[in-house]
Amino acid sequence: MKLTFLGTGTSHGVPVIACDCAVCKSKDPHDKRSRSAAYIEISDNSSSKFILIDIGPDFREQALRENIRQIDAVLLTHSHADHLHGIDDLRTFSCIMSNKPENPNNEKYDKPPIPIYTNHTAAEHIKYSFSYLFSEHAEGGGHAKINLKEAKSPFELCGIKVTPIPMEHGSLETTGWLLTETTPDGKKSIAYLTDCNRLSDESINLLQKNAGLSEGGRLVHLVIDGLRIKEHSTHFNFLQALEAAGKIGGEHIWLTHLTHNSSHDEIAAYLEEHLPDFPSLASAKSVLPAYDTLVLET
Repeated sequence: MKLTFLGTGTSHGVPVIACDCAVCKSKDPHDKRSRSAAYIEISDNSSSKFILIDIGPDFREQALRENIRQIDAVLLTHSHADHLHGIDDLRTFSCIMSNKPENPNNEKYDKPPIPIYTNHTAAEHIKYSFSYLFSEHAEGGGHAKINLKEAKSPFELCGIKVTPIPMEHGSLETTGWLLTETTPDGKKSIAYLTDCNRLSDESINLLQKNAGLSEGGRLVHLVIDGLRIKEHSTHFNFLQALEAAGKIGGEHIWLTHLTHNSSHDEIAAYLEEHLPDFPSLASAKSVLPAYDTLVLET
């Protein structure tokens, strides 16, 4: 299983429009943070399946950059604009016009609706804000064909087990995602937990149980919301993210949903400085900020 960070930035993205701070003017590619999203590849000997986590307003550029050609499902954390408002670009993957050799006349051909898994609140918001996706309309450029599915318990998807993890993002319910593959060496998981400022003990136990941590399973990568140094009302700051990561476990810890308040190198140095304050993370192999285009493998 492979995860590519399509974006690692907060809702403004980095650089921020009309900002002249050092990070926004940085030439370091690690400091270019498009809105947070991830792309999962699950491969066996004969084929590959692809899952998208969130589909924000930068999705088109992210898809072009990573040469994304296939999306089999979407896992949506919540319905805020920076995680959802690229949804219309799913039409490319559900009703494609192609000039590939096998389609020389560039004819449109239909594909099945793309399933989008999310919580009830986000599903209702999508139905209201993007009502045109669920109604008949005049022929033209087409629209994304989607199939909303409310995820309340673990399910199988593209050959792996997916567990929705309830989280709190201020007063809003958000959903983290635990992705678990069963290999000859046992269970290996990636957890993706962004846009949260609280994880209940029940949610942490749910994650650990379904990752099989008490039975030899490995949480190879933990991706967790870490906005900035200063505290925030709806996001973990860096130290809160480390505290939560210490409760969860994980071999490699990656902070995402980052602002322009600190550069990549500054965040890495800050985490290294404060890591001794969290003995529960002593066994972690790495604790670092994520960055756009970073690839994680299990």
